[in-house]
Amino acid sequence: MTLINRAIVAGLYIHIPFCIKKCRYCAFHSIPYSSQLIKQYIQAFRKEAERRKQNWRITFDTIYLGGGTPSVLKTSELLEILDIVHNNFDLSPVEFTIEVNPGTVDRNSLLAYKKAGINRISIGVQSLKDKELAFLGRIHTKEDAIRCVEGAKYAGYENISIDLIYGIPLQDKDSWLTTLKEITKLAPAHISAYSLSYEPDTPLYGETQMEEEKEEILYYDMLDYLESKGYIQYEVSSFSIPGYHSRHNLNYWNGGIYLGLGASAHSYDGRFRSKNPYLNEYIEGKLPQREEIDREKALEEYIMLGLRKREGISIEEISCKFGRTIAEKVLREAYALELDIDGERVRVPREKQFVTDAIILSIVSHLK
Repeated sequence: MTLINRAIVAGLYIHIPFCIKKCRYCAFHSIPYSSQLIKQYIQAFRKEAERRKQNWRITFDTIYLGGGTPSVLKTSELLEILDIVHNNFDLSPVEFTIEVNPGTVDRNSLLAYKKAGINRISIGVQSLKDKELAFLGRIHTKEDAIRCVEGAKYAGYENISIDLIYGIPLQDKDSWLTTLKEITKLAPAHISAYSLSYEPDTPLYGETQMEEEKEEILYYDMLDYLESKGYIQYEVSSFSIPGYHSRHNLNYWNGGIYLGLGASAHSYDGRFRSKNPYLNEYIEGKLPQREEIDREKALEEYIMLGLRKREGISIEEISCKFGRTIAEKVLREAYALELDIDGERVRVPREKQFVTDAIILSIVSHLK
């Protein structure tokens, strides 16, 4: 791996692959909580941190504890993992996030996270309708979700993010707007909202999906409502009050470098991307798989990540990084797809945001 010691923005991701129960839509690598497995996992995590530190001599600006369900760990187990990180890396996080499931935390655990230096909490609410939560296979109820948000405020968190899902077959316009209204009354600083996906090898796969036209209506209803409540959309699925965008995720979307620790975690050092093995092989000490990001792949990722942001992509930057000919091709495709072009910036217009992925695919395919 390239030796990194540059004074640049970098993120640290810590993967906790344990859950109480896998949700019906989840395609991520996760396994049931086991105290014995966690002991083995922490041992493997310690070895990885000690091995990685030599090549990551930088200060990490953001830390993100994701999963899985990080909040399924006992506080002592979580603190042990954080001690390993502090002992091996230079940390000065402006933003330190933990993902939590409302069914796995209480006021004491939320206070313990705050005391450990975690200053941002991302709560997997998904819905405030109990029937929808049951359909998704969530372990919490509406009451649990509200109690979790209130508990986070009690613990002193100002930077609270809430995850939501739309496109659930049981949803309609009224139930979705009701959830949004109740969520905004809780006044989180940040909201992420994702379309329900039906991934292979999940219990949900093969079931009847909401019609795309109806899902599109829910998406634009959400844009209108959140904007009316003062939330600024800065990415296709992300909204915040001013000053509370996700710094960690923006680092991904801006093509920044990041180190991923833990089973199945990804890393990117500016030249190579690597992926850690799944749990059993990770515990055995198997090293990550690595691929070099060539010029073509780097261009694809710049477009794919950049067009998700509301600020879009820079034709000038494409010209500098990939050449004038490539920049001109991108601009031609942008005109053909009737994207917003303002000076040298290209953005997906509001009325086409719902099909952002298709737009990205079209542009990338025409560059080959």
